[in-house]
Amino acid sequence: MSSIISSDGALGPTYVEIFGPVFWGFCATLVLCGVSTLQGYLYFTRYNDRTGIQVVAGIMLFLDFLSMGLICQSMYYYMLPHYGSLGPLSAVTRELSVECLISAIITFISQMYFVYQLRIGESMLLKSGGRAAWVMIHMTIILGAASLAGGVGCVAIMFTHPHSILMNRNRAFIILAGINKAFGAAADIVATIAMCLFLTGAETGIKRTSSLLRSLIHLVINRGLLVTFAQILMLVLFFASTTHLYWLAVHINTTKLYVNTFFAMLNARTSYLDTVSGPHISMGGLSSARSATVVHTASVDEVKKFSGMNHNSYTMDAIKVTTTSTVADI
Repeated sequence: MSSIISSDGALGPTYVEIFGPVFWGFCATLVLCGVSTLQGYLYFTRYNDRTGIQVVAGIMLFLDFLSMGLICQSMYYYMLPHYGSLGPLSAVTRELSVECLISAIITFISQMYFVYQLRIGESMLLKSGGRAAWVMIHMTIILGAASLAGGVGCVAIMFTHPHSILMNRNRAFIILAGINKAFGAAADIVATIAMCLFLTGAETGIKRTSSLLRSLIHLVINRGLLVTFAQILMLVLFFASTTHLYWLAVHINTTKLYVNTFFAMLNARTSYLDTVSGPHISMGGLSSARSATVVHTASVDEVKKFSGMNHNSYTMDAIKVTTTSTVADI
């Protein structure tokens, strides 16, 4: 099996040592793509959200499938026609370059969906977090845009200097990749903190509402920790090793994590609705026969007016927790 020979004549890692981690990362990617497919199926068969939310969800699912196809093609190129040869590893495929662009777009969409949720409940967020909360919303937008710009820059370098990406990395590529991952992780951290402030501000002291909000906070924190850990791990591996492709194995899975957590946030609404009942709590935004019977302070016409649709259909782009003193959109 061929190996890389260093400048001092010592043998470097073999093909298997270099590309082995990418293969196992590819296996994990296949599993995560299957999970996102199931998540997407559950979403589109259970909910009838606003057209804008459905379009965004459809775009996320389409980009996920496209990303998976491009990864499969790249794996085929490196592992079958050129198996055991280190020559092809000196250049990145165009398919993998396009996949990196898709990854940056998916990450940005996922982060901006958090911003959208925060803007829905901006008044409550400002009440609980003061001006700092307003700053965090705009920081998330700026950091997310910077991460996207870094990702687009990386793709541009990958197309213009394909032989300076995987092994002998281009300096500009290293800087842009650092910007992409570092600012992406920062955007996720800020968005998670802002959402937790928002949910904390919705606390009313009512037992059922408090339990629901705690569950939502746990979901938001777990989502934030997962994607932030993936971004930081990829960044560390990228700078820690220049002769191995551990970072690439993490990169191809990060895209799937963003898609899965995006749909997990959407699909979690049904399970949380099932935990809430009682005369003082309603889940607005999701309009159904069940929710209409729970609301004692609003008429059916008011529920229909709020949702903009018939009360027998599901329409929800955010969870609205309504109590006698607080309204929180999630």
